[in-house]
Amino acid sequence: MFCSPDSNLTLMVVIVLYSVILAIFINTNLPYAYAWGDNPDALDKGDIAEIFDFGSGIFAAILFVLSLIAYRKVKLKKILFVAIAFGLFAVHTILSRLDLFMPDIESSLLELMLAITSFIALSLFFLAIVRKDKVVRKSASV
Repeated sequence: MFCSPDSNLTLMVVIVLYSVILAIFINTNLPYAYAWGDNPDALDKGDIAEIFDFGSGIFAAILFVLSLIAYRKVKLKKILFVAIAFGLFAVHTILSRLDLFMPDIESSLLELMLAITSFIALSLFFLAIVRKDKVVRKSASV
């Protein structure tokens, strides 16, 4: 009615993102630690940091998908660079937790992969900012 299909999709993505973050927060021991007094310093365990790290990865993945949708519509290379950068940040979050799934992986190799993905993502954001694309405007037909 008053909203375009794109704004409905964006609203739905934001609602899903907040629902996932809320579900993760509820499933951690953090609220119970405060309520029952079992953990005097719940921040010491890093629960909140892990929640925000995981939420950032999910948010980057959602922004990656939305950026790809935007690129499909306008075909600007800037948006493609931004989409790839968001995808790399999502991969960065997965790589940062890779040692949980593959304990045999060396720490130095993991740190190198994380540094490379961060550098490439920042480089792509920089290219998206400084690149000048020609905007093709469709002429209005009467």
